[in-house]
Amino acid sequence: MVQLHELHLKDLQNPIHPSMYEVYGEYQILILRLPELWEGKANILALRSKEFWKTKGRFYSYPFVIVGEDVSYYDRKQGKFIHFDNGFKELYLFLDEKIDAYMEDIEIAHDKIAFIEESLYKKQSFNPMDRWHILKKELSRTERVIIKAVDVFDRFVTKHSFSESNLINEFNDLHEHLERTLRSTIAANTQLDDIYRYHNIQTNDRLNRSIYLLTIISVIFLPLNLVVGFFGMNTGGLPFQHTYGTLDAFVAMIVFAALLTGAVLWKIKKE
Repeated sequence: MVQLHELHLKDLQNPIHPSMYEVYGEYQILILRLPELWEGKANILALRSKEFWKTKGRFYSYPFVIVGEDVSYYDRKQGKFIHFDNGFKELYLFLDEKIDAYMEDIEIAHDKIAFIEESLYKKQSFNPMDRWHILKKELSRTERVIIKAVDVFDRFVTKHSFSESNLINEFNDLHEHLERTLRSTIAANTQLDDIYRYHNIQTNDRLNRSIYLLTIISVIFLPLNLVVGFFGMNTGGLPFQHTYGTLDAFVAMIVFAALLTGAVLWKIKKE
């Protein structure tokens, strides 16, 4: 194993290091940070359980040192390098497994989004937007990580000269898978944004109906309050003062309220 620069060794030891590819002298450093969102497959029963919606997102930085055709993986738990006997072929298989796992994860994310949509349409008793916030947080972070990983892996595949032509195709295939997962992640985030807009439209519609109802009530009762205030003045010469004033005023207010209500209903029907 070649002698690594101390800063590069610290990069390899950093469990949250972002994706990077760097050529330094006779060796190359490749670090790919990839997400692992959930464990297991999604199904209808799982989607209905609270446990399945708890935040489980993790991000792992996988560090590699490349010297010529030799590839070594730095195991942080053991604090040592693990040499890949089959070189780039073993590197391909290692990354292919991780990327395929994330492709399954993003399928689960789309299932979760579909579940949230159906919950909104069916007006479930629980608030689906609580789950929306959990999912949005995970996918937004994931999108940033995947964008960086796609860019770094593209530079690695472009700049490195593979001795076997079939390995070029295999690593290009890996890069295409990463790009596909990025597109799926962006599409999932877009779906979540659409759900949020739909939820806001629903909320604003309910708010507008409430304000409209309050406005109608105000139109009917504000004039009545004016009448009550008028007859409540402690002055002489008020109407109905020498008759059954309370009864007359009450009847006048009922008639006035009925006329106002009829006018408002006519206006609503006309619109």
